[in-house]
Amino acid sequence: MLTPRRWRILSFLALHGMATTIDIAVVVGEPRLTAHRDLTWLHAAGLVDRERAAEDRAHAWWYRITRQGADLLGRDLVASGRSVPLRLGQRDWSAAHYLLFLPLLAAAREDPGRCGLFQWLTTLDTSVWLRERGLAHLRADGYGVWLEGGRCLRFLVHVDPGPVGEVIAERERSTAGLGTVLAGYRRTDPVVPVGVVLVIARDAAREANLLADLVSRPLRAPVAVTTVDLLHPHWPHEQMWRTPTTGTARHRLIDLSFPSELTRMS
Repeated sequence: MLTPRRWRILSFLALHGMATTIDIAVVVGEPRLTAHRDLTWLHAAGLVDRERAAEDRAHAWWYRITRQGADLLGRDLVASGRSVPLRLGQRDWSAAHYLLFLPLLAAAREDPGRCGLFQWLTTLDTSVWLRERGLAHLRADGYGVWLEGGRCLRFLVHVDPGPVGEVIAERERSTAGLGTVLAGYRRTDPVVPVGVVLVIARDAAREANLLADLVSRPLRAPVAVTTVDLLHPHWPHEQMWRTPTTGTARHRLIDLSFPSELTRMS
């Protein structure tokens, strides 16, 4: 009785962690009511669990795959000759999922003939992807492939965690912790097999400081930066990305690609 759509929901929860009904609707490309019916069925079957946050005034359900659901999915993967991903059913969302992954999916649903998110790797799978390419020292929050207008852009994404630590002086809040965002690139300055490295800064001040650092100490890897505040009211593929070499001008995501990225998608 598990339809292909319900298998997809189960797989998504197993690989990404907790999600709301609205998140699931975006992922499967169906109306919210359809996603709600499928999640209700999966919950009644014991394949997903759900909970509500006490402080959430909207009283939205958050769904997570159960041990029974993960076991069922794992057995199906083995039976079909596919490998079982690491920590299946035990994963959590990262900030990159909310800031980039789901918005890019939603943007693609708005204009399916023109653009689309061809691939997305979670933080854990991105680490595996980097290790396979001899870049195990890099720590990225996600990897994706964006298609638009017949062009292709592969990217890594890093989310600025903001000031980290105990009490931080106000004058240091715009710079504290920024050095760790691209620390792996500073260690060896490797050639990275993507069109651009995206960085989502906590605010405009931290974005400006990050760009200034990239101007004074350029990296071999191309980097583009935006802010959390810009991502909230806009689609992430719109004209909101700045680079160290273009001053205050902002660019569309697909326009950050190098010529070699326009036709290759390996």
